[in-house]
Amino acid sequence: MKYCKTCHVHYNQPIDHCILCNGELETEGSEILTYKFTEMQKKPTSRFFIRLFYFLNIVSIIVSVYLDFVDGLPLEWSLVVSITNLYAIAMFIILAVPTIWTSKLTKSIIITVLSIILIGLSIRDYAWAIDYVFPFAVLSNIIVITILILANKKKWFDYFASLIIITIIGLIPGLLNLLRVTTVLWPSLICFAYSAFTLLGIFFLPSKSSRDEFKRRFHI
Repeated sequence: MKYCKTCHVHYNQPIDHCILCNGELETEGSEILTYKFTEMQKKPTSRFFIRLFYFLNIVSIIVSVYLDFVDGLPLEWSLVVSITNLYAIAMFIILAVPTIWTSKLTKSIIITVLSIILIGLSIRDYAWAIDYVFPFAVLSNIIVITILILANKKKWFDYFASLIIITIIGLIPGLLNLLRVTTVLWPSLICFAYSAFTLLGIFFLPSKSSRDEFKRRFHI
């Protein structure tokens, strides 16, 4: 018996073409070549090396603190080692979590600046970190995210949360300046001013549709 694979009609007459679509009929039971591929299976990720990484960093912290304590030395060296190990763990977690790269960049800069300040505090020389590293790192991140939003307005909300967070953090150098914590004025002043203008622009310059989308996303 012949059939039309287009119309799904079977014919028991000796004809070669379908009377509906005029397509060539095929003999039922004829062999059709098919190719079967092995289904791709995702290889399970081994967490052994991840646990080993955490374990080695924790052991490094414990050993460094123990050596300083046994030798009766100040905990400066062990604190630097401990901060470095905790920084490595935090950066690994940030990079391992799947998210957009601007969010990873913002978190990485925050963690890096915080680690530098903590190292400065542990060696009692933190002025350079607070006066220069902190304001310039935050300022550069704000500029990068602002450029990304202006260049790709269709995906502005992908970067918007990171911009708000880092802009609020950019106000901290100005507060430190008022509290007389910083010794150099101009880096903190530039960072504070740019962060303040950016924060005002976030709330006043967007279009009505952008504000509505912002309220919808944040359930305001």
